[in-house]
Order: sequence, then C-alpha cells, then structure tokens
Amino acid sequence: MLTRNHRQEALCRAYIHAVAAQAGLGYSIPTPDYGIDLCLRTIVSRGNRRTDGGIQLDIQAKSTTRAGIGDTEVAYDLGVEAYNDLRETEVQCPRILVVLVLPTAEAQWLNQSPDELTLRHCAYWVSLRGRPPTDAVRTVRVFLPLANVFSVTAVQAIMQRISERSDP
Repeated sequence: MLTRNHRQEALCRAYIHAVAAQAGLGYSIPTPDYGIDLCLRTIVSRGNRRTDGGIQLDIQAKSTTRAGIGDTEVAYDLGVEAYNDLRETEVQCPRILVVLVLPTAEAQWLNQSPDELTLRHCAYWVSLRGRPPTDAVRTVRVFLPLANVFSVTAVQAIMQRISERSDP
C-alpha cells in the first residue's frame, strides 16, 4: 500500500487533474520530476480540430493535513528548495504552488456514492515568483490567500493572464 504521504500527493494530483479537465486544459506530468509536478496547457480550436494552444502553467503540488487556516489565508511550511524554485524569476513558464488541505482523519479525505465523489476540503494556489531569498535551512512558511481557491474559474483566469504575458 502507498504511504500516507503518497496517498495525499496522489489526491492532490487528482484534484488538479479534475479541475484542469473541467476547465478544458491539457495536463501532463514531467518526467523526471525536477521540482515541477504537473503542467497545464491550453487547448484551442484551429479550423475543425483541437490543438495545443502553447500557453503553459507549471505547478508544484503539495498536500497537507496540518495547514494553519486563518481568517484570510492558509499557512503552509514549504521546503526551502521548492521555495527557491518557485520564487525564481528567470524562467520561461510561470509557476505556482498548489496546496490541497485535507482533514486530519484519513477516513474523511474521500467519500463515494452512486451520486458523487467527494474529496474533502480544498486546494489553494499562490505564485511565489520574485519573493525574497530566505535564510531558513529546512522550511519557509508561505501564505496562500483563502480567496485563491484552485478552481475551474481560477485556473481559466490564470491561463488568460499568462496568455496576456502577466503573472498568474
């Protein structure tokens, strides 16, 4: 059986994949993984066929049962290496952090019935591009606004901003 951490990671990827599918985006997993877990790409109509639109968003996906949820933001302790990768400004493709917040009790993570499949709680996103360097050795506390739910509407807006050469 997968470890608890690997199950959390798989659920986070499934969450992102489901949102991307509903948003009409392509989805891929870079191999090998050098800090980017998933890539989303636009799909466009050209004539009578669909093709890659050339707009890409790279995602570092994390999942936790221990995030600090406040009134306006989620606090998450991100590894320093991931933080440094995500704050980089000299990259061609925009990058964001997506954190899936799960209940503490694993039995509550996912429920299924003939009518629905429910993944408990929510994923949030933030761009760390241009953030200052850190003196931390192991982790950096980052804050994801509660308004930044990783949703179909949000990812479509992010992709639109990227197409306009703006930050996510």
